[in-house]
Amino acid sequence: MKEKKLFSFDELHLPIIFKDIILNFWVVILAVVTACMGIFTYDKIIYEPQYISESTFVVSPRSNGSYVGFYASLNTTNEMAGVFSEVFTSDVLKRKIREDLNEPDLSFTINAKVATGTNILCVSAIADSPKDAQSVMLSLMDNYGEVSEYLFGGVVLDTLKAPQVITTPYNPPNIVKTMILGMGASAFATIAIIVVLSIMRKTIKTRDSAKIHMEDSPLGILLKVKKSKLKYRLKNHKKSPLLITNMATGFSYVESMMQTSHKIFHKMRKNNQNVLLVTSCAENEGKSTIASNLALYMEKHGKRVALVDFDLRHPSIQTIFSEQSNLCPMYDIYDCLENGIPDTVGKGDSLLEIIYCSKPFRHPDRFLTGEKIDSFISELRNKVDYIILDSSPYTVAADTSMILQHADSVVMVVRQDWVPYKILQDIAEELDSEKAEYLGYILNNYRHRNTPHIFRQKF
Repeated sequence: MKEKKLFSFDELHLPIIFKDIILNFWVVILAVVTACMGIFTYDKIIYEPQYISESTFVVSPRSNGSYVGFYASLNTTNEMAGVFSEVFTSDVLKRKIREDLNEPDLSFTINAKVATGTNILCVSAIADSPKDAQSVMLSLMDNYGEVSEYLFGGVVLDTLKAPQVITTPYNPPNIVKTMILGMGASAFATIAIIVVLSIMRKTIKTRDSAKIHMEDSPLGILLKVKKSKLKYRLKNHKKSPLLITNMATGFSYVESMMQTSHKIFHKMRKNNQNVLLVTSCAENEGKSTIASNLALYMEKHGKRVALVDFDLRHPSIQTIFSEQSNLCPMYDIYDCLENGIPDTVGKGDSLLEIIYCSKPFRHPDRFLTGEKIDSFISELRNKVDYIILDSSPYTVAADTSMILQHADSVVMVVRQDWVPYKILQDIAEELDSEKAEYLGYILNNYRHRNTPHIFRQKF
């Protein structure tokens, strides 16, 4: 199989994106907290308050020692005010101020601006403290004449507004607004990253994605269902197994499972196959539940079937059928491998025989490579019509490859958005090259793309 590198928007799955956001919401909270800490640190450590002292002057020309009226030469005084503002911001005046205050390293800024269309000059001194700002402004008023006398002998500067003592910085930080913006920006950026990573994750998310990357349609699609009859579940005080014979299982799941089972066993009957191996790529993909339901389907159709738990490292069949142990006979695979299959297998009233694993095997290869497993499968073939083998995940151990030698066909369970499709492609190729016939894959735990699960039909 060749991996498809072209991304298709048909593979977008909004419920999965929402699920990833919810599961990773702690990351969003962490990002918001980090942003708040960063803003608080800036406010306490990096932020430097600046204080401003302002004064307003009127620039007027004088002639023969007498002042000329303001409105008489407005254009001239306006131009003089513009040139005068350059004097206030000159390095010469700044140096003079530092010498006057006897602080050569004093840091301050002087801004001068002419009011448009007037001869009014607004001057401001900015420093790190109110005292420095006030001192700079007073020194400026005392020394600007000495600097400007050489340039503007015919100009007089009158104080229109004296400088005021300022106790609050002119650049106060709006910590509340900054934190709100920072929290919103960090939350948005984090959620955007989660969404991008969710979209770019190379797993099977939709039916289209399954068809594209597995190069074949699934044998069946089993929906992710919510158990119905809440009172029934509360009464039992535990989670019921997702079996087609369980009244708490949703009708939609039962219907999909029945259709999938019919398709699988139709292929087996057509090819005269009796032993089916159910496997998956990784753990928690639902293969044991599906294997159990396949066995129950055959029982419902009058076939004598044996369900064997060959997941010797992490057995689960006994747990699934713990509530139905009185309805069908159950045998320990340890005893069956050591002492042979009991004579009661295949002769009772129940058409379903459960051969479970009571505890994990420490060295399952000892049981899977000897003659005991050959005689066990051969004898079981003679006692029942069909054998369903629940194996370990294919990528976890080599157990599945050993069991495949005794199976006629194999089915792989693929859970939605669980295993990278490149791994699924490789496993499907390996299963297709084995002795057992690869029938295909079942897409399990599937969420609809168009509507969230909680808004789907309730059963």
